[in-house]
Amino acid sequence: MKTRFVSFFTIVAVLVVTVVATEALTCEQEQSLVAPCLEFVTKKTIAPSPLCCQGLNKIITSTPTKEEKQAACKCLKEAASHIPNLDKDRANNLPKDCKLNGFDCDLVV
Repeated sequence: MKTRFVSFFTIVAVLVVTVVATEALTCEQEQSLVAPCLEFVTKKTIAPSPLCCQGLNKIITSTPTKEEKQAACKCLKEAASHIPNLDKDRANNLPKDCKLNGFDCDLVV
């Protein structure tokens, strides 16, 4: 009986971790993940912070399909449109500056 309980508990724990890890991000979550990038895209710092790049990486890894990437891009474009003094080149090159691939999105046109 004890072995069955441990096995069942292990399976449940793995399932919970899998569901949480693959859960889609909301637009608000995506915006909060890139909030640390504001200093860089408004020219207050010379490089994106590690938190900025980690947030962008989380968005990239949480949006595996083309449709999910397009939705994330739309969300971030909307947010970018409300940022005063936004540097277009820095915003659009953020994935490159963070040395990340897999997110081709022009945040500012």
